[in-house]
Amino acid sequence: MSDDETTLGVKGLEGLLKALKARIPLARVGILAGKTVRGGGKSKEPNNAQIGAIHEFGGGNNPERSFLRVPISEQLHVRLEKSGALTEAVLKDVVRSGTVIPWLKKVAVMAEGIVADAFDTGGFGKWLPSNMKYKKNHQTLVETQQLRNSITSEVKE
Repeated sequence: MSDDETTLGVKGLEGLLKALKARIPLARVGILAGKTVRGGGKSKEPNNAQIGAIHEFGGGNNPERSFLRVPISEQLHVRLEKSGALTEAVLKDVVRSGTVIPWLKKVAVMAEGIVADAFDTGGFGKWLPSNMKYKKNHQTLVETQQLRNSITSEVKE
């Protein structure tokens, strides 16, 4: 065993401890309050959240076409890597600032983009095609754009 002294640099440790002690913020991406009402707003008409749940999880005669969980879980890490959001320098800036909220807001907006890309690509080619011959727009889940346009994000402490 050596008697050599080891010096540990603790610069930035205070910022990290502060960030870890703070309430952990929550990023939500989906059909959030205020975006649930559809075009006509009639009470008997299902809202965007109800329609989204049917497509997200399947139900009745509708197959599962996850436009939130699956695309985000499969694509977010790839996009974060490509964007440089996970680099050491970026993460050092997050620690130095003492808050993850601005960074997390960027991640949430990136997740919104992934959802938009899922609509454009039929779930990155994974959604079962619907009966397109009766539709004006021959893409799954985009006939009226109301569901797609209801996707937003928020970050709360």
